[in-house]
Amino acid sequence: MKDWNVQQLLPLLEKCGQIAMKYYDNPPCELKADNTVVTLADKEIEALLAKEFDRPDEGVYLIGEETLATRDRQYQEAALRETCWIVDPIDGTAPYSIHLPAWGVSIGYMRNGIIEEGLLYMPATNELTITDGPKVYCAKGLPESFDLEEMEFKKRPLDAGGIICISQKAAKVGKFDLTNQLFAWSGCVASFQNLFTGRLLAYVLGAKIWDVAGAIPIMERGGYAAINNKGLHITKDIRNGCFNLNPDDRRCWYLNGHAIIAPDEATINYIYNHMTMPE
Repeated sequence: MKDWNVQQLLPLLEKCGQIAMKYYDNPPCELKADNTVVTLADKEIEALLAKEFDRPDEGVYLIGEETLATRDRQYQEAALRETCWIVDPIDGTAPYSIHLPAWGVSIGYMRNGIIEEGLLYMPATNELTITDGPKVYCAKGLPESFDLEEMEFKKRPLDAGGIICISQKAAKVGKFDLTNQLFAWSGCVASFQNLFTGRLLAYVLGAKIWDVAGAIPIMERGGYAAINNKGLHITKDIRNGCFNLNPDDRRCWYLNGHAIIAPDEATINYIYNHMTMPE
């Protein structure tokens, strides 16, 4: 598949969901070199997506969590220049592995270094958020019966009762001096989904590109602010310095620094004034 087409993506999401739910009760797991969990569902879903999206002979590339190690410098540089699908087959593998429904499929569509379209799909709760041109749509139900309707973003106002979600790395190395409750459930899809529906006040994260590629176009269309701890805005143009894009660096495709995503910059400033994060 070369172009972003919502009606063609829905049947593909149905297959992804079927694979994920097949193993959900007892997923075969193993630890990767970085001591994070990977399941058979992660591998099977990424293999399915690769069949559709990995077509370098046609100028179409795939950057995915489970296959990046097999991509050489030439492939990665071409992916940045041309058309690239950025996928996380199961974002939130740790929650998935213990049957906690804070996980989902993330797909971003990038051309010339700009992530133009994206989707977040949570099979366990049958929730979908997807862009289509300038619009964002949401739906509940099974993919084959999704009734898409225009997304109504719900933004939590800044107050001491708003819950802030933080990534695993932020939880392990950061310090937070605020009264708000903190969640650290290790899943970007669920965190973004709950931010966009107003259940969360903000999201503090350190991430790789496949963790956030599906959410960035949704975030921008919804008018959310996104700033890292160096003061750099996170945008759909990943060439602006918000990501490490050096294929020779082991942290290539990582977000530079930590970022806060929130409805407005006032909320971001509030959190930054009450947190400490090492460089």
